[in-house]
Amino acid sequence: MMRTMFDRLFAGRNGIDQLNIALFVLAILCWIGSLFAPTRGLANLLHWACLLAAAFCCVRAFSQNLGRRQQENQKFLAMTRGFRIGRNWRAKMEQKRQYKVFKCPSCGVKLRVPRGKGKIKVTCRQCGASFEERS
Repeated sequence: MMRTMFDRLFAGRNGIDQLNIALFVLAILCWIGSLFAPTRGLANLLHWACLLAAAFCCVRAFSQNLGRRQQENQKFLAMTRGFRIGRNWRAKMEQKRQYKVFKCPSCGVKLRVPRGKGKIKVTCRQCGASFEERS
């Protein structure tokens, strides 16, 4: 029942995306910071930053201008790409267990081959050079 109510509420609206999640986390951090701020002025500043972040998050979530909100989200993702790149460590570790990576001796391109196939002949896709390696 709650799920259908939220689905109806957000129909045709932007909803929650990565930028909204970041704004929500920022609002919570500002709120916590305002509770433990050493001075009254800093506490007020953090309190207003919390309110602004939460308000902007709500405006973006209920906005019907989907194109503009998607552009904002894409810019945010482009700006934070460096921070998010290390989050796929689990997938990288899984890939490391299943595949072995070699560098082509002539052009230096990385080549991925399945593990456990014994000694195999690897052919570079880029330059066509062949070499034997143990997988």
